[in-house]
Amino acid sequence: MADIPQLISDTTISGVLKNVYAAFREDSFPIATPFLAQLKKAKPGGPERMQWGGNGVFWDVKLTRPVGMTGSQLGYFPPHAVITEQQANVGIKRTYVTRQIDALADSGTQAREAAFVNITRKIVEEALDAARLGQQEVLHGDGNGIKGVTTTVGSSVSVVVTKPYGIASSGQGGLLLDAGMYVAVTDSTGAIIRGRSVITSVTNSGDNATVIFTTGIAGMLTTDLVVAATTSDTSYGNMPNGLANLLNVGGNYNTVHNINAGTYARWDTTRLAAGTDTDDAGQPTEMDVWKLIRVVAGKSGKDAQMNPGEFLLLTTPGIVKKLGETFLGQRRWDMGMKTLEGGFGALELCGLPVISDYWCPAGIIYLIHTPSLSWVDKMDWTKLVFEGAGPWRFIAGRDAYEVDFGAYWNTAVLNRICHGMITGYTDTVRFSHVM
Repeated sequence: MADIPQLISDTTISGVLKNVYAAFREDSFPIATPFLAQLKKAKPGGPERMQWGGNGVFWDVKLTRPVGMTGSQLGYFPPHAVITEQQANVGIKRTYVTRQIDALADSGTQAREAAFVNITRKIVEEALDAARLGQQEVLHGDGNGIKGVTTTVGSSVSVVVTKPYGIASSGQGGLLLDAGMYVAVTDSTGAIIRGRSVITSVTNSGDNATVIFTTGIAGMLTTDLVVAATTSDTSYGNMPNGLANLLNVGGNYNTVHNINAGTYARWDTTRLAAGTDTDDAGQPTEMDVWKLIRVVAGKSGKDAQMNPGEFLLLTTPGIVKKLGETFLGQRRWDMGMKTLEGGFGALELCGLPVISDYWCPAGIIYLIHTPSLSWVDKMDWTKLVFEGAGPWRFIAGRDAYEVDFGAYWNTAVLNRICHGMITGYTDTVRFSHVM
């Protein structure tokens, strides 16, 4: 019987097999920035857009009620009366993203035959995505750029972090942290810098996250802050305003734009407490939102039921789920769905769109009057150049290039009393990017 020839396997011919590469790239991280998309729209019914320059942007705020009418049988005029006005102002903040590239890598991807993706274009796209996500994060913070607060210090390279944005019970500890970030650890005031390092890994467990640093940071203590950093300073206090300080979350930010709510009661946001001002902290309902709308309307004259196009509700996906559970037997889940700026879908509640945003601190429902918020900018994201020089620059001592993107911007609240919130809901179901 003749020998049966040996079959040729993939292993024996591996030297002549080719790799097949698809001409597309898939992003496994969701680039979702729903609130940013709404705030940046500049059209009637949307937020004001102010151009920064000189010493900043100034506007007048009327902080007391107009009074002075009287009656007189003898025809006497009443004494003169005047309302109290204060001048609010806001400056600008500078935010940056940097990317570097090896000159050989750039040269090797220029030809279409050599690579499907030009590496310089790839880097630009990723930098702009980082900028968008960074702005979305900033808009929920308080201008301090806090990514988390330490709770347990395991060693100089290991620490447990919680409280995104520095706000208690605000969600998963690793919401704002990821591998590759260059951060600093400071004391609770942001004034003392313990050290700087790159994050190697983030392991999440509920509302805690264990952060491992590439190099050790000595002297870390509990209640220290983790913030974004450069090699020369940190982002603490150097970020644009966010909803936390603009809308005075927790009553912890009385002063904004140089006007103090402790002095002028009408320079404050309506804050209701779940379980105290509502029936149940564990179950938000449509009537909770209706009550918030009515209180804000009575204080400010801005009625979301009369002018629903001027308002939106902003909360977490977990709260949206709980709200949906209260009316599933009454109407279809998809009824009232509408498309917002940026292509984001929103459920309607009390006639208002509800933005489901996993960047939002947990347990809170915001009622936002969009015309009373303002986007202040001098320059949107762009490559930084000087007097006609190209944006790509040689890195000193290396055969490599660097490009820097910058945006000069801030946000402002033109009239604080037009906004409201309910805080303190039980909100433990997470639908976020955290792994």
